[in-house]
Amino acid sequence: MRRALTDLAPADLAATIEAHGYAMVADFVPEADLAAARRFTEAGMATSTTGYFGVGDGEPLGGTFLEALRDSPEFQSLCRRLCTLATGREAPETGFYQILRALEGQDQARHALRFHYDSYVLTALLPILIPSGGEGRLILGRQRRPLRRSYAVNLLDKLQGDNARAQQRLARRYAGGACEFERLVLKPGNLYFFWGYRTLHTNEPAPDGAIRATAVYHYLDPHAHAPLKRLLRRARGS
Repeated sequence: MRRALTDLAPADLAATIEAHGYAMVADFVPEADLAAARRFTEAGMATSTTGYFGVGDGEPLGGTFLEALRDSPEFQSLCRRLCTLATGREAPETGFYQILRALEGQDQARHALRFHYDSYVLTALLPILIPSGGEGRLILGRQRRPLRRSYAVNLLDKLQGDNARAQQRLARRYAGGACEFERLVLKPGNLYFFWGYRTLHTNEPAPDGAIRATAVYHYLDPHAHAPLKRLLRRARGS
């Protein structure tokens, strides 16, 4: 890593997220490490027939820095301390829920502009491949919901937004240039933090033929042990 994790101050990062909606660590990943992650992603896309390549939680990432970061005690400690500041109570030690996702063409368009809240308090995002013109921006809602004590209330929040009418309304407001949204151009190699649980967010589509690839590290599901959540998981067979 170009920037040492131990040099990052959790209190400063948390304050920046609260003030601006996100915090950015510029040039976090050295170019050689980033190039290796690009090659791994492009090789995966080359074998895809759908315009989608993804690596799920805990799966191998070609020996790239993405694996090392996932397993880094320093990175886990930083994210845990950020979550402690975000929630006002000591966050437990836990692992990441990590996803690498690459999209292009029509599949990319289907996944874009789907506004949602994450299930995890903190989202750390690393762009791997971004179109040269900066398209495929990260869209963050400026208004942030509170942390919900109840999983049922959290689920209701999600259901209110995860329907065709609500999505169309949000997309119209976004397309109309509503100031409620922050439009963030992502730069590969930078590291971005935001409160994924509290922030309604999505991404813009990228041009046809361009690949948009990001690695996301989610930390701390506040409802992980909620009985209703466990019941719904059993009902879904997951």
